[in-house]
Amino acid sequence: MLVDDRPANLVALESLLEELGVELLLANSGPEALSLLLTNDVALVLLDVQMPDMDGYEVAELMRSRKKTSMIPIIFVTAINHDESHVFKGYESGGVEFLSKPIEPLILISKVKIFLQLDNQKQQLEYSLDEVQQLKNRNELLLRSVGEGIVGIDSEGVITFANPAAEMILGYELDQLVGVAVGSKLMVTTVLPEDYVWRQTKIYRSCRTGKKHHSDVGVFKTKSGKMIPVEYTATPVSISEGEFSDVVLIFKDITERKKIEDQLNYMAQYDSLTGLGNRNLFADAIESSILRAEHSKNTFALLFIDLDRFKQVNDSLGHHAGDTLLRNVTDRLNSCIRSCDIICRLGGDEFTIIIEGKNIYSAAERVSEKVLRFLTVPFSVDNHKIYIGASIGIVFYPDMAKNSNEMIKHADMAMYQAKRDGRNCFKIFEPDMKQQVEKALELETKLRRSSGQTKDFFLYYQPKIRVSDGKTIGVEALLRWKPEGEMISPATFIPMAEETGLIQNIGAWVIEEACSQLKEWRQSFDLPEDFSVAINLSVKQLNDSSVVSLLERELTRHKLPASMIEMEITETVVMEKTDQNLQVLCDIHALGVSIALDDFGTGYSSMSYLTQLPLNVLKIDRSFVMEMHTVQGAAIVKAIVALAKGLSLKVVAEGVETESQMLTLKDLSCDYVQGFFYSKPLSCEMMEERFRKEL
Repeated sequence: MLVDDRPANLVALESLLEELGVELLLANSGPEALSLLLTNDVALVLLDVQMPDMDGYEVAELMRSRKKTSMIPIIFVTAINHDESHVFKGYESGGVEFLSKPIEPLILISKVKIFLQLDNQKQQLEYSLDEVQQLKNRNELLLRSVGEGIVGIDSEGVITFANPAAEMILGYELDQLVGVAVGSKLMVTTVLPEDYVWRQTKIYRSCRTGKKHHSDVGVFKTKSGKMIPVEYTATPVSISEGEFSDVVLIFKDITERKKIEDQLNYMAQYDSLTGLGNRNLFADAIESSILRAEHSKNTFALLFIDLDRFKQVNDSLGHHAGDTLLRNVTDRLNSCIRSCDIICRLGGDEFTIIIEGKNIYSAAERVSEKVLRFLTVPFSVDNHKIYIGASIGIVFYPDMAKNSNEMIKHADMAMYQAKRDGRNCFKIFEPDMKQQVEKALELETKLRRSSGQTKDFFLYYQPKIRVSDGKTIGVEALLRWKPEGEMISPATFIPMAEETGLIQNIGAWVIEEACSQLKEWRQSFDLPEDFSVAINLSVKQLNDSSVVSLLERELTRHKLPASMIEMEITETVVMEKTDQNLQVLCDIHALGVSIALDDFGTGYSSMSYLTQLPLNVLKIDRSFVMEMHTVQGAAIVKAIVALAKGLSLKVVAEGVETESQMLTLKDLSCDYVQGFFYSKPLSCEMMEERFRKEL
């Protein structure tokens, strides 16, 4: 079988191996390879390492965990450097050889020939074993003795014989075993050796009735005192009228098998990335907590945690960074709980914490506050400073749920309510949340329908005023949505559009509509030379370089000077600055389009990042403008203006509502303002009426 996600590589390998005259199976991915292995007998697998979704190491581990494929030789074909970590990982995954790309044909063919010969020998051996199997009834004891320990025991429970395999497994010489009671030296039971009675054992009772006794969970003791798990079968010999003369005890050391079983059990219960309990362990844990609560009549809490902005980290920095972040999050979560609390990862960026004990209501809130506080501190991943947070839903049993399914469902509802309320907070489940969730799902359905047609969307425009002369020198395009005649707040639907990915289509429509409207205004009015339309740009749009070509196309189509368009970004872009979105911003700026940083001062922006971004405008958030009547508020605005001037940036103050605010900003040399003092956001028709009066 040849496994590679690149069709060209499969064709090349198929061509090289054509001369061997063997049947080749081709697979483009790990899951396809595993599926083919279920229905085909394969002698050798040539397996690529670097594949999406499931890499070669994961495929190899799953092959080794399946009985049918566990013994198939695997040759890793990879372009990865053969450093020790990759080589060790390959061999731990079950590989027998590494071949580097580009492949040397002679080496590949010689390696394949060797394993084909081995497979042929294996088939011949299996054929021979099938013939031997026909003699099983006559030679059963002989066949079972190969590689297994054999001990002869008389009817009184005294050892009479031991084969070499038994001596080797147990560490005894033959004369050290013969003549010794089996219960005093060999078998480990729940009773003390001096209390061991042979005639009361299951072996004796089975053998005296002529039946074999088999156990998968026996424990034998070696000469050194080591306890080893064994599988054994005791078979009676010379049965006559309910009596037997001897017992043949055949056993094998299953230590390695137990290790594998324990490892598989661990994998079934724990998350391989974080080491936390997985969904299976969580299901068992919550059921156990419910049983304890029923017995003790106590209450316990379930916290459902979903990380905020984690998907953006994965999309912008890649899954490796996402995995590193999840491990770091796990460390912080573990530091927030007691050793008796149970924390699990359900998958993706979802975690749960089960808390039991006294004062459970205050304890759940205290742990939630601690989690939020710890996760607010920035993470350092691959030389990037990453800011995330968490939304937490809390539910208490039995107050808020009748069973585990209801607990999970209600905690999930509370978590989504926390997200809708601004994220980075916790919410305790309330009965009316079910209706809120249903309403949110209905709203999402409407948003998806509207985003495909955009007929329910329209733009309002808020004038931007030059402080020096009070003239309108631009507008900010603000998105509005009115599905089925009901106006929905942007604070409600824009975060939903971000979360669902619909913002891509909606954002593209906003750019097209704003450019089209600007063209009409240029034709109808004598707009100032420095007039511009500001358009808000989503972080998700920055992760897609097609926004650059879209802008360029619209500017060309409507014959607009690039200087008349201004793209507004929020501090979230600064927080999650990556080479990708920084390059997109630079490409936009290279078109001649201005870049404005919106809501400055409300996030976590670094001064050094401001110098790296291709900015033209700094917008002061309305929260600072509202506090300018205080000494501290005025000082903050003054510092922001001074910072912008030092960086040669224009300054826009948002949320100006009073004359006092306007005069203060003028004294501070602020360039432009927006706010209700001059105008609320206007429809296209109202904006044109304003133009007629001013221009």
